[in-house]
Amino acid sequence: MENDLELKNTEIKIKKEMKYFMALVVMSIAFGGIAMAIGIASITTNVFALKTTDSIVILNLVSNIAISLIIVYLAFRYIISNAEVLSTFEEIIDEQNGELNQTSEKLTQRIVKLMGLYREEKPQIKRMIIISNIAGICFLINAVIQIANLIGSFNIVTIELISATAGILVSFVMAGVGFYLPFSFRKYSVCWDERILKRVEA
Repeated sequence: MENDLELKNTEIKIKKEMKYFMALVVMSIAFGGIAMAIGIASITTNVFALKTTDSIVILNLVSNIAISLIIVYLAFRYIISNAEVLSTFEEIIDEQNGELNQTSEKLTQRIVKLMGLYREEKPQIKRMIIISNIAGICFLINAVIQIANLIGSFNIVTIELISATAGILVSFVMAGVGFYLPFSFRKYSVCWDERILKRVEA
């Protein structure tokens, strides 16, 4: 009975860790998509602005386009690498999907596979945590800027006020998610490090 309870607790803990990991990967892909969209929008805007004949302005526009292209490329590579991690992770989930009361052997197999995934993708997971924190900071700054613009707008109409307020709330929510997911997953990453260390020692 005690072994069954311990097995159940371990299963619940592993599933909780997996949920946080899934959320971190999905949000990392979303943040990468946002960065890529901003880069593409910047490229489009600057390309249309190249109609000017001012050489200094053209030089600045070309520089902006080059930087935007780099951002789009890095964001695209980041999305692809996260998608590969997500694909491998989903394969582990699908193997035992629908099994409620797993045996000790099957649960151990899942833990071993997750350990292998974490060990192989540890550098990418660290990048996810860093990028998620950076995204959180960017959304927070964006929310502050929107609040400052809203305060400075004296003749704002109701529709614009509602739209601006919605944008501020979305920015705060995304900032909260950007900070919360890495913070929550970090404690689980410590557990995975300990498991890998114990396995190496064994």
